[in-house]
Amino acid sequence: MRAMRLGHAGFVAALALSLVALTGQRVDAKCDPTGADAADVTNARGQVALHCDCTGAANHGTFVSCAADQAGKTLVNKSCKGVVVRCAARSTCGKPGFVTCCRTAASGTTKCSTKSSGDRCKPPKNGTSCVGTFPSCCDACTSSGCASSPSAAFVDGSF
Repeated sequence: MRAMRLGHAGFVAALALSLVALTGQRVDAKCDPTGADAADVTNARGQVALHCDCTGAANHGTFVSCAADQAGKTLVNKSCKGVVVRCAARSTCGKPGFVTCCRTAASGTTKCSTKSSGDRCKPPKNGTSCVGTFPSCCDACTSSGCASSPSAAFVDGSF
């Protein structure tokens, strides 16, 4: 009887290890969007720009859903999907008249948000602000203010 219990326990242990080994190969590595996964994220965001209409989206949710679909289809490292979707969610796409707003505090910290119009982009106390030229907060600001758009190439709302 004891031998059967040990045999059964051994079988269960072997089965558990097999499942871990099989699923371990399918688990994506943690996303490194500024390092090893930077090209993957850039490619996925490019596919979002190509297949999801930033300015013509029926609404913001439609654009973000499209971005999520494209990220799922495109990314090699699926754990980077949140990075791509976050850039879409923090954008003006599907929000007519909205702008990205870069606000730099007196301490030097810059934060981005979307505002319903450029006149709502106000500086913090003793700080500065500027209206971004990119539709996504992932691109709109630098550490000290607004990022430059090469020859205003992205002012038209392309993601």
